[in-house]
Amino acid sequence: MKKETSRPRIEDQAHYQKIGRLRKPVADKINRPPANIYIDGNHLKHIFDRHKNELAKVGLTPLMFVDMVVNNFNRIYKKEDYNSILLVQWNGIPKVAVIELNLAFKEGFYEINTAFIRKKEKFNNLELLWEKK
Repeated sequence: MKKETSRPRIEDQAHYQKIGRLRKPVADKINRPPANIYIDGNHLKHIFDRHKNELAKVGLTPLMFVDMVVNNFNRIYKKEDYNSILLVQWNGIPKVAVIELNLAFKEGFYEINTAFIRKKEKFNNLELLWEKK
């Protein structure tokens, strides 16, 4: 049986950057193992290419945005396919900051798929898995 690690494989580490961690108390609430959260350079480039105008409006680089949300999220929503969850930084403004996190838990870590800004109404039909009280 392959031992799970908390970081990417040695051969892949140059492409990944640790952003944060899904900690045990929250992971337990959503029935997932706690683990580090990583992003690779290709996903950062994707975020820049697809969402640079949104991020420019709030004055953040893709890495700054991802770091902000992963380390300050206060809600988790179930995505339709459940291979992903949405870490959401919900606040008093009409739009929220979102990270799509791959739950495939390969190699013992979680991988960020994308990040974006979305209107709050888009979450009306999604299942709320956890909320910071």
